[in-house]
Amino acid sequence: MGSLIYEQDGNIAYLFFNRPERRNAIDTQMSQEFIEYLGEFKADQNARVLILSGKGDKAFCSGIDLKESLENVDSSKKGYSSRGKMFEYIIETWKPVISAINGAAVGAGCEIALASDFRLAVNNSILGLPEAKRGMGATFGSTLLPKLISPAKAANLLYTGRLIRADEAFQIGLVDEVLPDHSSLLNRANELAFGICRNAPLSVRRMKETIWKTMGVPLFQALHMDIGPNVYESEDRIEGAKAFFEKREPIWKGR
Repeated sequence: MGSLIYEQDGNIAYLFFNRPERRNAIDTQMSQEFIEYLGEFKADQNARVLILSGKGDKAFCSGIDLKESLENVDSSKKGYSSRGKMFEYIIETWKPVISAINGAAVGAGCEIALASDFRLAVNNSILGLPEAKRGMGATFGSTLLPKLISPAKAANLLYTGRLIRADEAFQIGLVDEVLPDHSSLLNRANELAFGICRNAPLSVRRMKETIWKTMGVPLFQALHMDIGPNVYESEDRIEGAKAFFEKREPIWKGR
């Protein structure tokens, strides 16, 4: 079994970090496979929501594999390139991604969660960006975190490198919900995913693209941007209206 496990059940895909003996740390191979699986998810029209989580009961993802970085400098440099792409690829699937944080989400693991659309965490999770303690930059986290929570709180976490528990992460808006145990965590992630899958896939894609592509754009400029698929001339728009008047669930075609 590899360092990642990719599964699919109906419209929901699952990608599990599977190096529990290394607290699901990301090595070069894992980062490259991660990008490949994201490409598979993006290309599969039947896969409409992705749930990310970790195997084991201690870590979602503990960040880059520092042991690999020290043992093989050349490999580490190549790995940085693919790891940097991981965060952007999560966003650019243009499909919803849910991080079900089952333990430590630290460094690059926290950045993966930041790139996701929803962050659910089990109550004993810890999160943070300790890159300043390791002589690294947390470029993605430094860019996105101040846009998701207050800039002052983001600066505090980044400059000190401190780790916080799930309850504090919830209070500052870093995670959306805190669940009592792993079973509840995955159940809630599935519940959220099922709710999304009931809606028109083109509409959800257009909304995700609009959220990300207008981030930081002045309001009136953003309102005049036409982003994503044209849902207004889609078959699904007609189907949505018919289903409403016929009091039935719509049958989406994604076109």
